[in-house]
Amino acid sequence: MPSHEQRRQVTVRTTPKLVPFLVAGLAVAFTAAVITVYSTAPAENYSRPASLGYMTFVYCLPALALSATAWLVTEKVLRRRASTYDITPAERK
Repeated sequence: MPSHEQRRQVTVRTTPKLVPFLVAGLAVAFTAAVITVYSTAPAENYSRPASLGYMTFVYCLPALALSATAWLVTEKVLRRRASTYDITPAERK
């Protein structure tokens, strides 16, 4: 039986990946830009692709902020669901 000194407590929790949240935010921004550009009348001085690029850029900042906030909230919820285990090192032969 291992002594108390050899036992350790380990906390295990899942952490969401940040990149999928940011990619989803960019996809939402692009979708909103497409809807905005193609549901309004075209501007005289800009083509639709130029307007689409500009509107995507404008929508990206709030979309990235919202997706980062969603990631932080998800990470905080998962941090509360962490589990702590007592582990004992395996004996070497």
